[in-house]
Amino acid sequence: MMIAWFKYPFIRILLPFIIGVVVGFSTDNLYLSKNNVLLLLIIITFLLTSLILSSCFIKSYRYRWVFFTLFNIFFLVLSFTLVKIQDYKLKINGLENIDCVPKYYVARLEECPTIKDKSVKVNLELLGIVGLNDNFISIKPKIISYFEKDEKSFSLKYGDYIAFLVNPKEIEKPPNPEQFDYKDYMYKKGVAYQVYLKSDEWLNLDYNRTNKIYELSYRIRDFLLETMQRLGINGDEYAVASAILLGYDDSLPLDLRQQYVAAGAMHILCVSGLHVGVVFMVFSYILMFLNDRKRIQSVVKQLLLLLLVWFYALLAGLAPSILRSTIMISFVIIGNIINRKGVLLNSLAASAFILLCFKPSNLFDVGFLLSYLAVVGIVVLQKPISKMFYSKYKIVNKIWEITSVTIAAQIATTPFSIYYFHQFPVYFWLSNLFMTPISSVVIIGGMIMLLIFFLPFVNELVAFCVSKMISIMNYGIAWIESLPHSIIKGIYIDDVQFVILLIILLMILLVVDLREKKLIIPVMILVSFFLMINVKNIMNNNKQKEMVIYSLNNMTAVDFICGREHLLLADSIFFSDNSSFSYNIENYLVKKGTFQNEKTRCLNEDFDDDFVKKRKSVVTFDKKVIAMCEKSNFYRDTLNYRIPVDYMLIYGRNRKSLKQLLKVYDFDYLIIDGSVPYYLLPELIAEADDLGIKYHSIKDNGAFILK
Repeated sequence: MMIAWFKYPFIRILLPFIIGVVVGFSTDNLYLSKNNVLLLLIIITFLLTSLILSSCFIKSYRYRWVFFTLFNIFFLVLSFTLVKIQDYKLKINGLENIDCVPKYYVARLEECPTIKDKSVKVNLELLGIVGLNDNFISIKPKIISYFEKDEKSFSLKYGDYIAFLVNPKEIEKPPNPEQFDYKDYMYKKGVAYQVYLKSDEWLNLDYNRTNKIYELSYRIRDFLLETMQRLGINGDEYAVASAILLGYDDSLPLDLRQQYVAAGAMHILCVSGLHVGVVFMVFSYILMFLNDRKRIQSVVKQLLLLLLVWFYALLAGLAPSILRSTIMISFVIIGNIINRKGVLLNSLAASAFILLCFKPSNLFDVGFLLSYLAVVGIVVLQKPISKMFYSKYKIVNKIWEITSVTIAAQIATTPFSIYYFHQFPVYFWLSNLFMTPISSVVIIGGMIMLLIFFLPFVNELVAFCVSKMISIMNYGIAWIESLPHSIIKGIYIDDVQFVILLIILLMILLVVDLREKKLIIPVMILVSFFLMINVKNIMNNNKQKEMVIYSLNNMTAVDFICGREHLLLADSIFFSDNSSFSYNIENYLVKKGTFQNEKTRCLNEDFDDDFVKKRKSVVTFDKKVIAMCEKSNFYRDTLNYRIPVDYMLIYGRNRKSLKQLLKVYDFDYLIIDGSVPYYLLPELIAEADDLGIKYHSIKDNGAFILK
């Protein structure tokens, strides 16, 4: 069966457009000058003209390929150009292009500040630089800033103008293997620099300029957040209510967030399609009196619904997740107004296309991908899954219907959740079975609570009920998260396996939607390839031997990997900080297949393991000898012989000179750990250069990996 493409025009547009975005970001080393950008714009104009002419003059079905070839090339080049224009803007606005000494910088807050554990975080739009001669240079890069927490930074608000003295620095690449690439993540968002500002390093200029729509959105949201607290919703209940109703998750505790992730219900806390759908259905029911055969009443109802869903998006701060759902449902409403019942998948593709046109980097936003794939899975797979089981009892059928929605969404999103997060929530079906109806009640009750905030006693009663429902939700999530094996961690697939999984998923969707049974054989072949790659990766992991010294601030961690096992040697500070392990190290161990087989030892501990041994300050691993030197180590100035070692690792606040170390140890390669303070680093490097010793500075060059 052939695909009826006329039903899915935006899917046809989206496919080449996505390829162009991927190619654009994959060639980020390709620098485009102003002339190159103009050339691309000329090519787009030529392609568009050719496309219009071919549609007007080529009528023969035989030559339809000419139009479709031009069609695909046009949208591919269009998306490639949009990516490169963004890259060009970043390049010409780079701070390295400034040829004067800055006196101070002038910037504007692009959003509401977010209070973090150790700082106040906000994105800045740099407006210009004032030089030493008081000349003003206009330049507009975006900067992510971190302010010291105090009353001064707490008083900042969206649109404020500030001046600061500190030179922003380019965001650095991740220093550890497989660590989350924050530099690339922010670059795709159009941000290349960051700055930390202490209280005495910046000044509020007492001037404010805002986008009136966003200002209104933030003011309404802040008012509603204060209203919830005034009505007695506090603690975890307030954190969940603000996230689930208004998309404000800054107050959500990390442990509670992790519980929702482990239970496979994190989407409930993100204002998205579920929330917009509930709002749409509630107001559609309220406006039932407009359900009449008269055309004018039907149009009025649809226009009111369109206005209400966009007002809700405004309340939620116009976050990307809410915009996706609002744009998609807007297409459905507009289709109803003009009496064109559109295909939901086409409406979905249309909303994705619009968002990608404005911001191509959305394609690499995991939330963007997961939300769209979840809807695609529900649209295509939910009905076939629900038909697999039938009971004579209505309640059983209803439960299975809810479960089938969850299963459909999970099937569609699993490749991405495994590839990006290396985990799978086992009880996702159980959490969504109970949480989806409860969360719908919370959303409806929360909307009523916020609408009647001015009615005394009644508003407090509704708020009390909403708070108790959220307590039940939190308790249920905590119980599911406590179940044995609630989340499977450490699942790894490489890039090729990820692509194969996506192709398999696409073919499964086509088999289900179009009954194209011929695709079953290619699916089985791809599954075989996937398993063969998995076996190859396991065999490679069984043979691996590596020593990795990770790059950590004020901490030391050395990993010895042998086959499918590893031993992590670290200081007590590292072991007391779980976030350091999960952020810096976990992904690499997942890739190496050693995540589940962990052994740990303290730096000051002697041990004798199967593949690594430590005595005092000397470690032996796979015929290599590593000396580990810290200020508390015992030194003797003279020895009858020097201890031969392959590598010397200096960590902590060691003030011993290399000449002193060479009296005790015979080594040719020096490793300076990231825990060595900055003020000691230049001395060590200068001395190593004088003595002709090869060295690796982890602070400067990232983690040290010895294969």
